Formats: sequence, structure tokens, C-alpha cells
Amino acid sequence: MFDEKLIVFPEDSFAAKEDVIRCLTHLENSRVLDADRYEQAVLEREASFATYTIDGVAMPHAKSEGVGEAFVAFARLKTPVPWGTEFGEDARIVFLIGVPQAADGEQNNNLHLKILAALSKKLIHESFRQKLSEAASEKEVYQLLQEIEEDFR
Repeated sequence: MFDEKLIVFPEDSFAAKEDVIRCLTHLENSRVLDADRYEQAVLEREASFATYTIDGVAMPHAKSEGVGEAFVAFARLKTPVPWGTEFGEDARIVFLIGVPQAADGEQNNNLHLKILAALSKKLIHESFRQKLSEAASEKEVYQLLQEIEEDFR
């Protein structure tokens, strides 16, 4: 589910959450078959309901024919970006979740919910969010995220 190559600390500042989503959906990622199609699905999902969760964390996600295999990308932003619908709901940590959708419209809802639940289970702990915020490297974040992957199995 996690890949160290999909953990990034972008140097750029982003003006809007759409810019962050564009950046993350277009990372080099063998699990994405069509980045533009996947990006559109994430933007549509985000437009219907903002994915800001708690304490500077957002979890944009989508099921898309542009995704071949489920994955989670991670970004720790240099500057927080307005994400939620309420004042102060700015995201600095972003988990981008991609889940495949079959061409005939069938969706793997169960997998999608399992990923969200596994992430949420760890993110409710302030100490875990703090570790993600203070990690010195992408490798260190990857090691932290392996705890989620172990719980997911």
C-alpha cells in the first residue's frame, strides 16, 4: 500500500488544495494508469465533500479507472494549504488514496474503507501525527507508515 517513492516533502508552496492534488496524482507511480483521469476523480470527490480530517491532516481519495492497484501517497507540505470548509482547516499533511474502479463501474468499496479506517486509527493519536510532522526524512515517514501497513494486514 505504501511505497517510499510516494512519500514526498515538496519544496514548493501551493496556492490551493487542487495544486497539491495535481502534484500528488502526477508523481511517478506505477500503480496509476492514467494520472489525468485519476486527478479528475479526486477533484470531483473533493468538490462533493472536503477531505480535511483532523489537526492539519487531509485524506483526498478516489476510486478511478485511472488506478490499477490501491496505494497511498504522502506529502508533508512546507506551508499549510486551506483544505476544509471551516476557517483554520489548513492541511500540512496529506494522504492521497487511490483505489481501482473496474471499467464496468464496479467499485472496491470495502478496500477503500479499510484503507481509510487503517489510516484514521493511527491518525487519531496526537503522538503519531507529531512523529509524522517531525520526521527528518521521507525514509523515517515510510518507517512510521509501515506500522499502519502491519495493522492493515
